[in-house]
Amino acid sequence: MATLQSRPGSGLTNDAGYTLSRMATVIAGVAFLALFLVWGILYGWLTTTFPGDENVMPGLLSAVFWLIIFGLVVAAARWTKTVFVGWTTRDILFVAVVGAAFGPLFAQWTNVYKAAGSFLGPWNDLVGGFWWIPAILIPYIVRKPGAALVGETLAAVISVIGGSPYGIIGTAVAGLVEGMGAEVIFMLFGWKRFNWLTLTLAGIASALTGFIYLWPIYYPGYDIALVLTTAAAYVIGVLIFAVVGGKLLGDALLATGVLDRFQIGRDRRAQSPSEDF
Repeated sequence: MATLQSRPGSGLTNDAGYTLSRMATVIAGVAFLALFLVWGILYGWLTTTFPGDENVMPGLLSAVFWLIIFGLVVAAARWTKTVFVGWTTRDILFVAVVGAAFGPLFAQWTNVYKAAGSFLGPWNDLVGGFWWIPAILIPYIVRKPGAALVGETLAAVISVIGGSPYGIIGTAVAGLVEGMGAEVIFMLFGWKRFNWLTLTLAGIASALTGFIYLWPIYYPGYDIALVLTTAAAYVIGVLIFAVVGGKLLGDALLATGVLDRFQIGRDRRAQSPSEDF
């Protein structure tokens, strides 16, 4: 049986330290998701304290709240053996370009969403999965810590500037929270696995965090059946548009060679042809 070796001054074996740090990350991630249970109360307090048509102050305060919570999750991950690879200028430019491209598309997609409501009824949010594409597509290509969070948030913020009718709380902060949901999953896999399973889990987490965040804003009067239907529509829509659509789009771009200098291209060159990409 192999013996365990200790790191100097760590007081823990490598295996034991890795297990403990992994547990810390999982606990932090679960705590992050659990805080959505109190989000409805916080949102109610914000809108009561800052009444009016403008949601700038509630939006800023809620953004700060979720950023602090996510910071705690990242701090736990920092303690793990996960490798935090630095972003390159190419990565930053790519995220900026994709975010700038999806921002106006997000704003215009509102018209599609409203039109679909006339025939989809309670399943209208199936088409809402389009708004989650950057949360999956960008990290699938860049494969760096923070890619899902930054990409989705940037697209959502630009969408507000581009005229999204849902404002800061319903768009910008929603994008921030949705990006966090996907980021937690990628973090738990060490930002190293981007197969169908990981992307699916990230999509589901992002859809659920987005739904729970938007619940007290748009769906407070829904009965349990309608809540479950809407949540299912969120998940299915994200799986169709963001997970399947995002991966296929990324693979199509990869086949052209334009992504060869990104992490997705390096990973393709490093793996055997028989592995699932």
